[in-house]
Amino acid sequence: MINIFEVIIVGLVLSADSFSAALALGTRTHKASDALKFACSSGGAEALVSFLGAIAGAKVVSEFDSFDHWVSFLLLFFVATHMSVDGLKELRDVNQSDQKVKSFHSFTKIIIVSFATSLDAFAVGVSLGSSGKPLTPYIFSIGLWAFFSTMIGMKIAKFASKKIGSLFNLIGGAVLLVLAFKFLFDGIS
Repeated sequence: MINIFEVIIVGLVLSADSFSAALALGTRTHKASDALKFACSSGGAEALVSFLGAIAGAKVVSEFDSFDHWVSFLLLFFVATHMSVDGLKELRDVNQSDQKVKSFHSFTKIIIVSFATSLDAFAVGVSLGSSGKPLTPYIFSIGLWAFFSTMIGMKIAKFASKKIGSLFNLIGGAVLLVLAFKFLFDGIS
């Protein structure tokens, strides 16, 4: 028998990183289609990585666990640094009359962030796979919650970015930096 509450909670907990990343990246001007692409990427990455974890098994995890936190850290650190530099440039150029609007992040950056924030889903997937529980409801919940939390994060960031502009880009970079160090310290301990 499937515990629906457990299925929902697992998906919700794993979506926190997707929400945080959406808040950070959603500060740039974006269309609904950009938010949808990011949400699909985020939800798809969470579901895929948890599925791969489930089929990989505990043996692979013991090998992967020694460096997965470094991969997450480096990817998020790179994106956070890039966002912070952009935010500083925007603050410096705020008084220029010909300031151009930054386009939304590249698809490559979206994919990198989506997978970097979903690496913890790999371990959850392994736990699910070794527990003998049915994978489909869990993987569906994980992907769906990541999708919706990304959409909500993007909507909040779009509203907030209108209020505080380039400063929010710096805050977004700081959020990703905190996530990067969180993944690193969680992996080391």
